[in-house]
Order: sequence, then structure tokens, then C-alpha cells
Amino acid sequence: MEGTVVVITAHAFEARAAAGVGRGMVKEPWGSWMLYRGEMWDIPLAVIRCGPGKVAAAAATQAAVQYLDPLVIVSFGVAGSPDPSTEIGTMVVATTVVDVALEELGDLPVEIPSRFDSSPALRDAFLSVPGGVEGMVLCWEGQVASPSNRPPTKGIDGGPVAVDWESAAVAQVAQMWGIPWVALKVVSDHGEHDRMKRVAVAAKRPLQWAAEVFRRAGAAFLNEEREVAEDHEDDLTGKEEHIENRETSTG
Repeated sequence: MEGTVVVITAHAFEARAAAGVGRGMVKEPWGSWMLYRGEMWDIPLAVIRCGPGKVAAAAATQAAVQYLDPLVIVSFGVAGSPDPSTEIGTMVVATTVVDVALEELGDLPVEIPSRFDSSPALRDAFLSVPGGVEGMVLCWEGQVASPSNRPPTKGIDGGPVAVDWESAAVAQVAQMWGIPWVALKVVSDHGEHDRMKRVAVAAKRPLQWAAEVFRRAGAAFLNEEREVAEDHEDDLTGKEEHIENRETSTG
């Protein structure tokens, strides 16, 4: 199986956590970003630290598509949550990512997608590892807790909600190119005043376990994909042999 497992992160501590489950990882500048390259199992692994925001995430994901030949793309890191009942450290495996800004635009003369569903097979692989729960990720470049800037959650239910700035951009680019993707986000805060202290706590054990979930789930997904590819190749070989035998018998 050829290609690279690509992880998109906004911050250095997120990139280090994801790269920590790789083997032989080398850190190098990649344009204005930072790139960690190595292997995970026997598959090339690339972790990109692109900085915060949708624009940076979209550009990094597009660059990954062009230069890294991604097998899968994972949006990885910490996120806030507008729901105080969602415990800090909750690991959200996104069923859907919503671009709140686009969602709020309403009717437009052209259709602009604002909701992106993650790859079911990839999502199921992540949920098969203990610790992850299904939920929704809202892409919202605003404050999590301020009443005037809180992301709208009307009509959103079915599990915990995480809020980040990047996942919708990653999802949109990956989906445009037909690449399986998923977002894995650890809830670090609810927008409290001491948010950065809470992020620092989440960046330790919870985020490290999320990286381990990524490693195990990635291996399970890729092994299954490899088996499917091998079965398909065997089917093609069998059909070719059948055609050759038929041509020989009729000749």
C-alpha cells in the first residue's frame, strides 16, 4: 500500500503528541509550517503543524494532497466545548464537522457545503479503541464562552460538541479530493478565563492517549484497507486467468 498517513495540527504541542507515536520521526521546516516525517508501523507518517485558523489548515491540507500522497488525513488536537457538562479530557471522534460561518449564511445563489461527514470506516476504527466517543466538531473562529460569540448549537444533538478553528477546512479539502478523513479532538476547556492552564493539562495525558488511539486505529484501518486491496487484486488475477484459459480452450 502506497501513500502517507497525514495529520494536521494547529499547535506545536499537538504535533509533538501525534509525532510521538511514530518511528524515526524527523522534524524539518516545510514552507512556513513545521513537518514531522517518519513511519507508523510500515506506513509513512507526516505530521504538519500549520498554525491556527481555517486558512492555514486548508493550505496545509492542500499541500499535503499535492506533495505527500495521503492515504488518510486526520485533524488532531485539543478543542473547546460550549457545553459545560462535557468533561475535560473527553475525546471526540467527529461524525460531522460543521463550518459555522458558512452554516449561518443561509440561502445563497450557489451551493456551498458547510457540513462534512467523516469517513465511516475510519471513524469506526477510531471508535473501536477505548476512550473515544462520537460527537460533532464545530469550526468556529470565535470565543467558546462569550454569550455574544458563542457558537450556535441549535438543532445539534447526538453526543458531545467540540469547537475548533481548523477541522472544517481539513474536511473540505480532503472530501474534495476523495481522501478518507476524520477529526479527533480532546476537549480541553469550556472557554474559562484560565483556559490556557486547562489546555496545558489536556496536552499531557489526554492528548497523549488520543495519539495512541490514532496509532491503533490507523493501523486497524490500514490493515483492513490492505486486505480489501489484496482481495480485489486476487479477484482481478482470477478473472485474467479465467479469460486466458477460455481463450486457450477456444483457440
